[in-house]
Amino acid sequence: MSEKITWPTDIDGDVLRLLEERGFDFNLMHEIEFIIDFKDWPLSKEQQNEVLGKLPQGSCVEADEELIEEGDPSGYVSFKVKNTVTYDFITFEMKRLSSLFADMDGYCDSWSVTSGCGA
Repeated sequence: MSEKITWPTDIDGDVLRLLEERGFDFNLMHEIEFIIDFKDWPLSKEQQNEVLGKLPQGSCVEADEELIEEGDPSGYVSFKVKNTVTYDFITFEMKRLSSLFADMDGYCDSWSVTSGCGA
């Protein structure tokens, strides 16, 4: 009998429970994308250079044209890493990334697994 994993009752725990229900293999390495939002977007070229200086593996993602036309010009910085998906890793990385960009009014409060359930 396998031991049932329990996660805190917060949004990240909810996502992990959903992944578990869908047969996600938590023992494998997966590509995880963290989204870093900024209070003011778009970032200036200087700010983009500062972001990439702090996080060379990051990339700036501009909003879709449709969103821009609707008055929402917000893009974000994407940071992808390969790791096992654990509550501790997810919450640690979000806090680390938020702290890294706090001086630029940046914060990380969302993530996703970009590789498939069995990949």
